[in-house]
Amino acid sequence: MDAPIRQAVESADTNAPRPPAAVPALPGDAGFWTFIAADAILFALLFFQFSLDRSHHAQVFDAERGELVIALGAVNTLVLVTSSWLMARGVRSASLGDIDSTLRWITGTVSLGGVFAVLKITEYVLEIRFGHAPSTSTFFMYYFMITGIHLVHLLAGVIALSAISLRLRSAPNYGRNRVFLECGASYWHLVDLLWMFIFPLLYLAR
Repeated sequence: MDAPIRQAVESADTNAPRPPAAVPALPGDAGFWTFIAADAILFALLFFQFSLDRSHHAQVFDAERGELVIALGAVNTLVLVTSSWLMARGVRSASLGDIDSTLRWITGTVSLGGVFAVLKITEYVLEIRFGHAPSTSTFFMYYFMITGIHLVHLLAGVIALSAISLRLRSAPNYGRNRVFLECGASYWHLVDLLWMFIFPLLYLAR
């Protein structure tokens, strides 16, 4: 092939339109991620307001933070991190077609969610016995409000994952249940992520 013709062909190949690169899709449903984003913004506003009030009453907040049972908060942190790992394994097993393993991983996740709830309610009982209630002070108002909203989210996640588990048992097919499973897993990871901010913010930060 002559040099001018070869150059023309190479130029045409270079300028030829290429198909756009595939954009990785979000797991689950795009609309559900709007809900997750809105929920995260709600907590971000709570965290910001708490930090703002703490900056004005640092000594009072730090003194009352010392009344919290840090050990229970730390154990619950470990519980939630482990539950997220189990949930991720469940989604992985489902994508490989191993629905039986998926059900076991989800059962483990739900069980740890129950453990978290029991420990958190135990902590509430202890704090109330120590004389701390939402009306006691600004710090404990934030403590009960933030952790209470988070606990409601966790219980909603337990219910959702239990429903997804029942759905998988009645129709053990990943393709038909993929969106439900991925939405449930994403929500559960949100619950875990929120606690990763709540624990240091309420229990540790000075």
